[in-house]
Amino acid sequence: MQREMPEKKKVKKPGLLGKILAMLPVTCALLYPVYLAAQLEIKEEDYVNSRLPQAFSGLKIVYLSDIHYGYYFRADRVQKLVDTVNALQPDLILLGGDYGEDSQGAVDFFRLRPAFRAKIGVFGVVGNHDRTLPESNLIILQEEMLKSGVTPLVNDTALIRRQGASLALAGMDDYYNGFPEIEKLEEQCRGADFVIFLPHTPDVLPEVEAPFFDLALCGHTHGGQVTIFGYAPKSSSHLGNRYLSGWFHERGYDCLVSNGVGVSWLPVRLGAKAQVHLLRLKHQ
Repeated sequence: MQREMPEKKKVKKPGLLGKILAMLPVTCALLYPVYLAAQLEIKEEDYVNSRLPQAFSGLKIVYLSDIHYGYYFRADRVQKLVDTVNALQPDLILLGGDYGEDSQGAVDFFRLRPAFRAKIGVFGVVGNHDRTLPESNLIILQEEMLKSGVTPLVNDTALIRRQGASLALAGMDDYYNGFPEIEKLEEQCRGADFVIFLPHTPDVLPEVEAPFFDLALCGHTHGGQVTIFGYAPKSSSHLGNRYLSGWFHERGYDCLVSNGVGVSWLPVRLGAKAQVHLLRLKHQ
């Protein structure tokens, strides 16, 4: 993929207004945007694809993104999140990046040792908030991920084999603040029977000239975080509302864009409830 690197995304840390809102009780429904930001929807659905090998039919995948551990999402909520995810008894857990408010926050998140558990494994990519410091910090972050039982996928692919069939998990470095290598991932996935692509943001999708994957799982948008009749006045995407939330089908692949778990900018949500996704893969 030959392109100019997009402008680096700056990340905003909690300001005075955010800190004031964070002190409000999240259990009071009268403070609805603050209340909604603390609610978590487990979105369960079957994902049917005729290209999926029969060997992987029934595979349970939990996907979650944009935790943003820090001032708005503290350690007690991290533990509740881990317990909620583990209770789903997934085969795979896929983490979509933006673990902290910045790169150091991402390292601190994994130093909590969040004990995600899945039968096959836990894999994670990095987002723009995780890539605000030099490459040396990325090395530290990946080391902490491994210590927490999470396999980092930064321009790297994990291959899962079952009954003679193969499923590839292709994890890309962050589109905005990292150094994505699409051609490398495409080469690594060559020959796999089914490919799940894991970019943090869907913004990269139009730039993939020849899609090499069957399913893309993305975060970053927060579903707009605050939406009015399905429109987000403030978008974190340079494509605006094109990939705001939910399912998209284009150029032969499917894409799920998650609302994410945490918040950025302010600890409020409206019209975009926080989500964890449980996908049951099914061969048609």
